[in-house]
Amino acid sequence: MDIIVTPSAVEIIQLALAPIFLIVGIGNLVNVATGRVSRIIDRARWYVNLAREEPERINEKAILEIQALNKRMRLANWSINFLIASAVVTCFNVLLVMVNGLISANLDITIIITFMMCMVLLTGGLIAFFLEVSLATATLKIRVVDISQFKKD
Repeated sequence: MDIIVTPSAVEIIQLALAPIFLIVGIGNLVNVATGRVSRIIDRARWYVNLAREEPERINEKAILEIQALNKRMRLANWSINFLIASAVVTCFNVLLVMVNGLISANLDITIIITFMMCMVLLTGGLIAFFLEVSLATATLKIRVVDISQFKKD
């Protein structure tokens, strides 16, 4: 039995490849965001151990950092949720592109709408990621200023 790939089948696969590359990019962003979450968790656990062993060291600055860690965790979680939703919608988009090429129904509007949804979700994920990184940077700047006060002249 010979398998014959028609030009239209090749075109369908070519059309489906662009969103698949988008899924790969989103996967890389999720990987970066989950790495940041693990660092936030490590720092929070450090504070939990510190509070258990030396509760007197949990001062106002430590409480401010713990609050910042909570905000960062929420933002990173939102980022991951948006990015994963974007990847799922992109998968549906690939399926729709392939179904559109195989049947005679016109799914062009549905394909465009799902792609737009993917972009909206991706944008949400990137905004949440940007806010988390900005908050982390602002927290770091506060710590650098605090450290510089203890410099010996």
